[in-house]
Amino acid sequence: MGSRRKTGVEGVRLPELSRRAVIAGTSVAALGPANSAAAPASRPTASAVSDEATRHCRRWLAVNGRIERHQDRWARLEGWLVREHGWLQLSPAEQQALPWAKELRDIDGCLDVLFEQRDGLLGSMPVNAVSLDSVITRLAVVERLIWPIDHPEAHALIAGARQDLIALSVRAGVA
Repeated sequence: MGSRRKTGVEGVRLPELSRRAVIAGTSVAALGPANSAAAPASRPTASAVSDEATRHCRRWLAVNGRIERHQDRWARLEGWLVREHGWLQLSPAEQQALPWAKELRDIDGCLDVLFEQRDGLLGSMPVNAVSLDSVITRLAVVERLIWPIDHPEAHALIAGARQDLIALSVRAGVA
């Protein structure tokens, strides 16, 4: 894969992870402790931790979706302003005089708030994933954090692993 840096000595590089290895690793994380008696007594039940982790990830995904929609609207509006009004050649005062500048400012303000919300949710993301659904939603978050243009192999691996887990959960009747 083209984006990996060549070392000159192939034995020095870490081996590439296979999709099977990622699925096995996430499956182990999803199962939690092998012996439920080994789990601390003060710890919440597995389903409560899993449900909270899943809800938290879904909140993050919802906020991220709103950010993406606002960014898309911003891009479409700015592109239209560039084509129709020569936006980039206008002075800041001329730009602000156009009625569409207010919408851009409004979007910018909304994005600032949403970025703070998203960062806060990411910073408080639960680390426990004890169900398949929780692992799948956490992988969905990671899939959006890894940019495909910057890390195409990692993004493809994560997206593929998430799709495989969804397919496995459907086959197992979990979802």
